[in-house]
Amino acid sequence: MMLFSGQDNKNAELKINRFVLHQEKEVVYLMVSSCISRDYTNAIVGVCFVGQDITFEKVIVKKFIKLEGDYKAIMHSLNPLIPPIFASDENACCSEWNVAMERVTGWKKDEVIGKMLLGEIFGSFCRLKSQDAVTDFMILLYRGINGQDSEKSPFGFYARNGKFIETYITTNKKTDAGGDIIGCFCFLQIVTEDLNQPSQGHRSKCRERISESKELAYILQEMKNPLNGIRFTHKLLENTGLSENQKQLLDTSEACERQIMAIIEDIELGSINEG
Repeated sequence: MMLFSGQDNKNAELKINRFVLHQEKEVVYLMVSSCISRDYTNAIVGVCFVGQDITFEKVIVKKFIKLEGDYKAIMHSLNPLIPPIFASDENACCSEWNVAMERVTGWKKDEVIGKMLLGEIFGSFCRLKSQDAVTDFMILLYRGINGQDSEKSPFGFYARNGKFIETYITTNKKTDAGGDIIGCFCFLQIVTEDLNQPSQGHRSKCRERISESKELAYILQEMKNPLNGIRFTHKLLENTGLSENQKQLLDTSEACERQIMAIIEDIELGSINEG
C-alpha cells in the first residue's frame, strides 16, 4: 500500500517457499527494500526491488533461539536426572547455577551469581576439605577458562548444612556465537556408595560377627570335651557291678549327655549371629 502512496519501503522480511522437482520445499528468507520509479513529471511508473538472501542468518538465529530455550530448560529443570551444573565467566565468577546445584549445596542461585567461584563460593559458602583441594580446583577452573576440558576429577566440599559432598567434576569450555571462549561449564557427578562393596559399618559388623562366631565355636568345642569324658566314664561303669537303682541313674545320665551333645551338634552359628 505504501508503494501506491509513493513511499519507499526498507528492510521488509519476506518468507518464500521454493519448490524444486522431486525435492521437499525449501524456505528462503529475503530482506527486501523497495524504491519508487518516477518519470520526468514525477509520476509513479513502477517500483524497483532490491533483496538480500538472509536464509542462512535466519536459520542460525532460529537454532540459537532453540538452543537457548533448551539451555534454559536444562538450567532451570527440576528433573532429578539433570546433574548439578555451574558456570564460570572469563573472570572466574559464577555465571550459572542450576536447580540441581541449589539442591546439592543448599545455596540459591541469587546468592552465588556474580561471586568468585574460588574463595567466595567454594571456600567460604562451600568449604573445601583442604588447601590442596583449593589448589586443585583453582588449576582445574583456570584450565577450563583457557579452553582445556577435563574429565571426572575428584572434587569434594561441605554443603550449607555441613554435610560433606563427594563428587567428580568435569569442565567444558564455554564459547560465544563467534567461537571465543567466555568461561567454562562445570558438571558434577555425585559419588554414591557402591552397593556391591561393603560399607565401613558393614565391614565392622562382619568383623564382630566373625569374632563372636569364633568364640562360640570355641565354647561349644570346650563343652564337648567334658561330655566325651562323661560318656567314657559311663562305659567304664557299665562293666562294674551296679544295682538296679544305680543302672537307672546311669541310664538317665547317659540320656542327658546324649541330649546335650545333640543340641551342640545341631547349633548353626550363622543363625545365631543373624539373631
